[in-house]
Amino acid sequence: MIRMVCGLAFLVMIVVTTARAQTETIEANPDIFVNAINAIEKKDFQTAVELFTILANEGEPTSQHNLSILYFKGLGSPVSYKRALYWAWRASLGGSEPAMAVVDDVRDIVTEDLIGVVAQEIVSELTAKAMDGDTDAAERLGKTYYNLFVEPDLKMAYTWLLISQAFGNESVSDMISELEDLIAIEDKITYQEEATETFY
Repeated sequence: MIRMVCGLAFLVMIVVTTARAQTETIEANPDIFVNAINAIEKKDFQTAVELFTILANEGEPTSQHNLSILYFKGLGSPVSYKRALYWAWRASLGGSEPAMAVVDDVRDIVTEDLIGVVAQEIVSELTAKAMDGDTDAAERLGKTYYNLFVEPDLKMAYTWLLISQAFGNESVSDMISELEDLIAIEDKITYQEEATETFY
């Protein structure tokens, strides 16, 4: 019991410290963010989940990361590894490096089927965004196909990263090179054609 209370206190301290440090960078709605942090300090985790969910749905990575921790620990909502993985991965795609620790922690304890369900849900959402013209979605799709699925989908990862690069995103070039080392030349040519068709 003492270990659990200490662990909870440590978790609250980490979330609050990290979140307070990032309050100035929250563009979505800083008032909601501050209120969520205040709720955590008061141990009103249900309100924190509600408030972080608003910001997480707007794409704010720090809120997504905080929400993933709350779901992982079962604070403000019953434990949900599925939601923890979903929000941690979304946060990592948005640039939150600490969120990858939650992704790794969840992946270590869940089934491959659950990982596949979450990955497919994210792919469906990102594909819709990409088809609606969201140029950031292409890189995020490539990373999801390559790094979230239990068995990486090299074809789809390569295709979407090529599309991202075509939009001028130079940061994907290292990942493209890494993928090219894993894909046979005849497959590369086929995937490049598919990327071109999707791009236009």
